[in-house]
Parts: sequence; structure tokens; C-alpha cells
Amino acid sequence: MRANRIGVGEGELPGGLPYLAVGSGPPLVFLGGSTPEHRNPRPGLEQAMALRMIRPLAAGGFAVFFVSRWPGMDPATTFADVAERHAAAILERFGGPVPVIGHSTGGSLLLQLLADRPEAVTRAVVASAAYALGPVAKQAQRELMQAIARTGRYSGSAIVGGLPAFFRRPAVRRLVSPVVELAARRIPIARPVDAVTMLRAEDEFDVRDRLPQIPTETLVAFGSRDYFWPLEMVAETAARMPRARLILYPDRGHPLPLAREFVRDVLAFLRRPGAA
Repeated sequence: MRANRIGVGEGELPGGLPYLAVGSGPPLVFLGGSTPEHRNPRPGLEQAMALRMIRPLAAGGFAVFFVSRWPGMDPATTFADVAERHAAAILERFGGPVPVIGHSTGGSLLLQLLADRPEAVTRAVVASAAYALGPVAKQAQRELMQAIARTGRYSGSAIVGGLPAFFRRPAVRRLVSPVVELAARRIPIARPVDAVTMLRAEDEFDVRDRLPQIPTETLVAFGSRDYFWPLEMVAETAARMPRARLILYPDRGHPLPLAREFVRDVLAFLRRPGAA
């Protein structure tokens, strides 16, 4: 691992998984949401946003590894394949299981990991995700996947199609749509196949029937203003897991890891006696 002048380490886990690392103490893996490219966030706005999510966790006494997916994915890669590579990387790099936080697509991936390879995780935090994509998330991701497959770039209209997850009022969506479309056209994608492969894999993800067999102590965290999933799907995810607890944040939406109360609750959960 190499560290830069602001104390952020960079490297690769086994299997070619890029990571940023901050803090010291016991390791904590953070699986982030969907990204157009499989690499570490670049210095600047990208890295600043990632660090905003993980630095408060590092301040709580953990060495936090913000782990991305590997570049050069085979187009036939499944979500189970992605989970398997993460499990193998965790066990090889850390010599045993560690706590894992997954947000959005990372939350979906964490649930797949818990279903397939629970021996890689001591405690889990599933944030802004459920046992499968919700209807709004599924529609938005399918439009995005089709646009990238067709043009090799993000589509403004596909991004705008996901706005109902953030803004329920049509008037607000009409107001922000032009800005979002302009920003989407400026996002380059060096490896469109990677983005399409992950979007397709998550589209097929569904572990609902396997939840009762997951042995891992899990915190399911959700913002009630996150409209990618119906609250019923998230509640069912927690209810079907024998050692899960649901915590709701009434005034929060999809960027839940940025909330101070989320960090507070996650650290309390991870520090509670009995964690491996």
C-alpha cells in the first residue's frame, strides 16, 4: 500500500480490487455504490466524496478500506462471481473475516456475499439496499445499462430517469433535470463493458429466499426519503434475516453514509461486545 501526502493509502486487494484506505486499527471494508469505472476515485471531487463517507468511520477507530470492483471484467460475470472474488480477497488480505459496510450497489453485493460466503464477514451493515433492486432502481439502472451499451457513455435521459428516487415532486425533477443531463454528458467511461457488466449482474440479483439462512449479525439501514426501494422491501430484508435489525432515518435519502447519525449508529453496532 502506498500513502499520499494527505494520509490516504492506495493499493489493490488480491484479485485486483482497488482500494483507498484511511485510519488505523482493526480493518473495516466499505463497498461503495455503482460507478462508471472500476478504479479508485481520482483526487479531487471523486476522492473527496469517498473520503467524506469513510473518514468519520476511521475516526471511530478503524482502518477503513474503500474497495472498488476490478477492471477488465468478463461480460459473463455474475453477481455471485463478484461476491466470491471479494470474499477471497478479504480472507487472503486480512487473514480472516472482517466487518463490512455496503452502500447501494455495495449493499446488494454485501447481501450476496452474506448469502454465499458468510465466513468472510464478522458483522455487516447493509445501507440503502434490499434483497433485490426496487422497481425505481431497476428501471433506472436498465435505462442506464442500455444507454452505455449503445453509446459507451452515460445518457442524460437515463440519469434523469433515476431522479424519482431522489425527488418525488415532479416540479422539482423538472427543475433539476437540465443540470443533471448536462453533467451526465460530461462523465467519461474508459471501460463501458465493466459498467454494463455490473449493471446487468445487479439487475439479476435476488437473494430473498436465501435470507433466512444468513447467520451474520446485520444492521439494515435505510433513509425513508430514498425512493429507489419501497420501504416494505427493506423491512422484509431485515425481517427475513435471523440476526438482522432495521434502523430507519426519516429525513435521509440515498446518500445515507454521509449522515452523522448513520455513522454514530454504525460505530455503536460495530463496537458492541461480541464482535469477532
